[in-house]
Amino acid sequence: MKGDADLLYQTLLQEIIEEASGQEEIIGILLTGSVARGDALPGADLDLRFILTPGARRAFHRGLRQGVLVEQEYADAAGTQYKLETNPMEVYAYLDGCILFDPQGILALLKEQAQRRFETYRISEQEREKITSWLEAARFKIRVAERGGHLLKAAFVAGTVSWQVIEGLWAANNRPLPPNGSIWAHLEDLSQGPPDVEERLKQFFCGETKQRVEVALELLDWILLYLDSEGKTSLPLEPGVQD
Repeated sequence: MKGDADLLYQTLLQEIIEEASGQEEIIGILLTGSVARGDALPGADLDLRFILTPGARRAFHRGLRQGVLVEQEYADAAGTQYKLETNPMEVYAYLDGCILFDPQGILALLKEQAQRRFETYRISEQEREKITSWLEAARFKIRVAERGGHLLKAAFVAGTVSWQVIEGLWAANNRPLPPNGSIWAHLEDLSQGPPDVEERLKQFFCGETKQRVEVALELLDWILLYLDSEGKTSLPLEPGVQD
């Protein structure tokens, strides 16, 4: 962000760092979210994670500072480590985050672990089967509606499964699913495809109704092909339709 807004964020962050550095139980501060990524819109909030000494606890806090919404999340190193190990989406907090305060090097280590977890991530078979089943059902319903001339119904189904389509894209690429605010920033992680994924997603979300339905089916076909459900099909295709 540029200009006055950028200066305001810098001033606020410096104040927060100075306040925290005088508190013994705070041993790390990580800036996350759109401000950390550098793609914040005007008026965006500040997302901060505070690492506490072992066993220390503080409640989540949300409040305005100089007109900026600041969200502060707290956990000790063990709790933070546990979240990183059990929730794949957590890797993006560290991959995209900016370390503001880390006198003991804890956040630097977590950032290294997040990078390794990202690089070695493989979707579980259970998750693969769940996503496949959901998207097969959605594809079936969209095709039936489209072939029956019910474009509105087809578009409605496509819209209701939009997040599952996003899940499927990352699953097919064997990458952890990013938070919704980070999706666009991480399209480059989809190294397997599909081709022109950014343009296709723009059409999927912002195109005319018929185009949205067509792109939804294209994305679903690609995702289901790459997820490879090992020949198990939860729903038959309607007559005359081939994969």
